[in-house]
Amino acid sequence: MSSPRLVFLYGPPAVGKLTVARAIAGREPFKVLHNHVAIDPVVEVLPFGTPAFWRIVGGLRRDLVAAAAEEGIDLIYTFVFAPGDEQHVEDIVTAYEERGGSVLFVQLLASRDVLLRRVLAEDRKLHGKISEPATLEPLLDQYDNFTASIGREDLVIDLGTTSAAEAAEQILGRLAAQN
Repeated sequence: MSSPRLVFLYGPPAVGKLTVARAIAGREPFKVLHNHVAIDPVVEVLPFGTPAFWRIVGGLRRDLVAAAAEEGIDLIYTFVFAPGDEQHVEDIVTAYEERGGSVLFVQLLASRDVLLRRVLAEDRKLHGKISEPATLEPLLDQYDNFTASIGREDLVIDLGTTSAAEAAEQILGRLAAQN
């Protein structure tokens, strides 16, 4: 079995993480673990944002990633990173690194104006994502999702000027160079 690969896509809400993840998975055999795979079932039972909610969501994400790494599955993980999330990042990547896998961090960025336009996309509602500028704006003000870096070497892509297909091409090129 070859070493599993983890692509850790992070950036602000509405930047295009899931769109880029799908573009990669459409070209290479990656599974996609996007934010709402864990959020949606938990919000059905627990109030969004409570300590219990985040504890269960975090545990589900860690367990899914660990199982994928154990099975040798190439995975794309999408995440809205903000300062204070460093331990979660370490928990996620450790599952792959402990199995000899590789991890590629990709920070996706776009201007505030682009995010506020994209948040209106109809497909965001299908996944229960933020779909109103009035909901997104306070989050963009509260959390540093624009300049916050995970602190590891990463690829930075501006999705305000780069299409999802072009971003996928850059990411796949970087993965090929890692091997």
